[in-house]
Amino acid sequence: MVDYNIGTRSFKDTKIYQEAFEEGRLEGLRQSVPRLLDLALTIEQVAEGLGLTINQVQNAKLYHDGIQIGERIAKLKLIPTLLKFGVTVEQVAEAFDFSVEEVRQVAQSQP
Repeated sequence: MVDYNIGTRSFKDTKIYQEAFEEGRLEGLRQSVPRLLDLALTIEQVAEGLGLTINQVQNAKLYHDGIQIGERIAKLKLIPTLLKFGVTVEQVAEAFDFSVEEVRQVAQSQP
């Protein structure tokens, strides 16, 4: 077992540990924001419940929305390549959680 005592201080008492712990705590709270908003809670209610500022909740929502948009764009860009490799429209739709019609529209819009 590793001894994390630094002199008379515990590793948990160090500034590095405390900053990392706080950063992890805040990230965990931020990740819960979209789920709570999906439950029809207001931004104000989420902020109060998590002990965050309204600005932090809004930023967490924007970050989450941006990630989702980026993931969707990446999937849409992959569709033509997957179809060229012989993956069926139905398989692509299932893998990416798109409708078959969405996949067909993307495939037809390609030159």
